[in-house]
Formats: sequence, structure tokens, C-alpha cells
Amino acid sequence: MNILLPIETINREMDYKLMLGSRLSGHGHKIYIGQHDFLMSLLLHMEGGLYIGKNIFHKTSSEEDGSRYYQLKNKGFDIIYLHEEGGVFPGDQNQWRKTLESQYNPAIFDDKDRLCVWGEFQKEFDQARSKKVPIHVVGHPRFDLYKPQFKTFYQEEVENLQGKYSNYILINGNYSWANHGRGLQNTFPESINSVDLEARLMRVHYFQYFTSQMVAMVELTHILAVKFPDLNFIYRPHPSENHQYYKTVFNGVSNIIVNHEGPVNPWILGAKALIHDGCTTAIEATIAEIPVINYKPIFDPKCDIWLANTMGVKATTLKEVIALIESLEVSKKTDFKVLNLLPKRLLFNLQGDSFSAFNSVIQEKIEQKNLDHFKSPSRKFIQYKFAKIAAKVWAQKILQPQKSIGLQYHATKFYGFNQRVIISKIARTEKLYQKNISWYYHNQNLITIE
Repeated sequence: MNILLPIETINREMDYKLMLGSRLSGHGHKIYIGQHDFLMSLLLHMEGGLYIGKNIFHKTSSEEDGSRYYQLKNKGFDIIYLHEEGGVFPGDQNQWRKTLESQYNPAIFDDKDRLCVWGEFQKEFDQARSKKVPIHVVGHPRFDLYKPQFKTFYQEEVENLQGKYSNYILINGNYSWANHGRGLQNTFPESINSVDLEARLMRVHYFQYFTSQMVAMVELTHILAVKFPDLNFIYRPHPSENHQYYKTVFNGVSNIIVNHEGPVNPWILGAKALIHDGCTTAIEATIAEIPVINYKPIFDPKCDIWLANTMGVKATTLKEVIALIESLEVSKKTDFKVLNLLPKRLLFNLQGDSFSAFNSVIQEKIEQKNLDHFKSPSRKFIQYKFAKIAAKVWAQKILQPQKSIGLQYHATKFYGFNQRVIISKIARTEKLYQKNISWYYHNQNLITIE
């Protein structure tokens, strides 16, 4: 059958979906790993299969009409839905529920679909919203890539980074409210500013808080670079941020490097420590047993991203961060196995094997669907669609320069598959799973595995 694995952000999603596709290979399926809009453009020549991901909804649940969902259902696809952000939210538990409510409406799914969630907290909330779709707690597979069985996958990249940057500390930005890649119009859209007073004031408050925190992190990075001249500080912006902002504020500082190349995994695994505030990478570093420092000179419970900030050691002053770095060799790391109940209720990975749980849901669905006949697009049609879309993007750049910011924003998140990089990742995946993988590179938007 056709199995679609859509990608929105290459650096966050590529590796685990490549491994997932490889696990499913060798059983007669046609597995498509590609940019999510491009996959939908191929539906015209597809029938029968599974769509595994979250990109069927482009609007908040109150505005979403489900058009992509129904397109897939009309072509014989069932959905296995897993959101990329299911447990890392600001505020208290009531705010977490509001965020989940805005992401998707489980009532849209039918009993042939499967809703996969990060933890029991999310499951209980979604069960109260829909009794129709089966809900499974699986965590998120990308966090498992830091567990011992997967660490060798990144060994060569880690060695290359440590060889290039020697001793380095990774600092992760997470300030799209203040520094969005689309610009401030994304934070203050006219549709909200002119209509919804409460939402406008909430956005102003978030903007004030995250701007203050962002500037504090910039100041910290500059001070650490002076205090520790023999250390390198890798500042890695969030995919949704304007990366040029950091290149400007750190311009000319030799031991501060702004870099968002490739997945974050080898950068974390090779770091002496990670500094953050409210970033999901704190969870990843904790699972990888890398020291984590949560720098928070300003605290606001409405803006605090609770799950990420339970990881590591908290610091509220520059002196505290400096002292923690000076004692890194003896610093105590967070043992995720002994965290209290609530983090584990939010994220299954802290107590179980997410890859196996997710794979079990998929395998059960494959057996249930039991498709002997399905329709897939030809390579010729795939290249035709790619050329058509590429021409449209080129024309927009020339004829509609006002769209350049949006195009650059999406290109930062999905910059295209590099064939050389894919060859290397496939080789490592084959070694990991001890199997030969049949695959084909179509273009920078798509690869297939069989």
C-alpha cells in the first residue's frame, strides 16, 4: 500500500521518518517521505494507503474545514495522526488543554483512523472530546533517537562537530513570539488585533515576555563568550525564528557560532552542556544524559514552558550560569527515569519505547487495511509535478516579491533533500537495522522506499 510520511521541518523530522520508513520496508509497500504539500499534490494519481503525520490541518481547529482530510479519505487513505508538538506548552494545565484544543479536533476522525498522542494527559483530554477514533499513547519517536540503541547513528557527525568546534556549549533559541521568521506581522496579525481584544493583549504580553527573555539570552551568550574564551558557543535558532537576527547580534565574535545546519541530534550529543529556556531540546538532552541549564532571569507562569523547564538545573542570574559551567565536570544530570509522575504522563518516552509503540499501531493498521491493490504515481508524473511547482515558486519570487519573506521562512524549515546526505543516512540506517533498503531519490522534495 501507499504510506505517506509528510515532512514540514527537515531538521526535526527527517531522521525518525527515514528510520520509520526503513522499518516498514520490504513488505510490498510504497513509502513516500516528502515535503507535505508536495505529497498532497501527488494524490491525483494515488489510491489506497496510510497517511502518517500531522499536516492534514493548516488552521486552528475552530477554523479548520478538514478539506485535506476528506481529500485523503476520498482516495482510500486512513490517517494515523501524530502531532509534532503534543506536550510542550506554556502555562498551566488549563492552558495546555486550550492549546491542544486549538491544534486539532479529534471528532473529525473516523473509527478507521488512529490518533497517536504523547502521553496519558493528552489521551484523557482527547477521549473526552471524541469517542469515535481509537487513541494510542506512543510518545514521539524522535526523542528515542537519544537512547543508547540509536546513538551510533550519529557517531560520525558527533566526532566531526567535536573535531571542528572542540569543546562547545549549545544554546538553543525558542523565541518565535518575539523573532518570527515571517516577521512581526505573524505575532500581530490584523485579523486578531482589530477584532479580538483578549487575544491581542495576550499576544502583547507574550511578545513582551519572550522579547525580554531573548535579549537576556543574547546578553548571557556574549558574557559567556568573554568569560570562557577557550569554549565555543553554538547558538542554534528555532526553525520558526528569523535566523539573521542572531547572525547580526553575534557578528564578529569568534567563539559564538550561529548555526542551524542539519538535525539537532549530533549537536546535542557532542555538547558539553545545553543552555535553554522552554526548548524541547532540553528533553532531548536529558534523555541523552547531557547537562542542561535552564536560564530564566524572568519568570511568568503564563509563559513558562513547564515540561521542558523541569529538565536540568535552573539558573536565574549570570553568576549562577557561570558557576554551573565552571563545575560541569561534576554537575549532576537529570535522570529522566526518576522524574515524578506528571512529566511521564505528558511524554511516554520518559518511561517507554516510543518507536516500538508507534510501530505497533502502524503494523496493526496495515494488517487491518490489508490492501492487495493500490495505485501509485509514475516517476514521470512525480517529476512533472515537481517542475510545475518549482516554476510557480520561481515566478512568485519574480512577480510577487512581497511573498519573499514567506518563501524564505518555508525554505528555512524545508530546504530540500540533499542526495549525498540521504545516501549517508540510508547507509547508517541499513547498518542499524541489519537490512538492505530499496530506495529512490526523486527530487529535493521526495524520496521513496519500498
